[in-house]
Amino acid sequence: MGKKSAIDSLSKVIANVIVHKVLLRYTNKPESVSHLNYEVTEYRDTAISKAEKFNWNKSDKEEIKSNAWRYFKSKMNTRYRDVMFPMKEAVRFLNQTMEEIGIGW
Repeated sequence: MGKKSAIDSLSKVIANVIVHKVLLRYTNKPESVSHLNYEVTEYRDTAISKAEKFNWNKSDKEEIKSNAWRYFKSKMNTRYRDVMFPMKEAVRFLNQTMEEIGIGW
């Protein structure tokens, strides 16, 4: 896999981490909490594995972050329109996730 497709793939996984973190925090279905915790962990571990395959320069990191944000908004708008959350929280989750997987600033 080339670096460009790795950026796209990693961005999608990061977006899924953020989606599940938001859902975990703002779900109105308490029975889903256990499953959401599991999904956050699995997607984060996958992101860490993908992130370790390349050395990311500043431009790569900005592209990953931008793409992840776009994928996140798209997924929330298409699948989870009923979940209300502050966007500042989602941005915080994005930055936190980038740090967790080792490609923070």
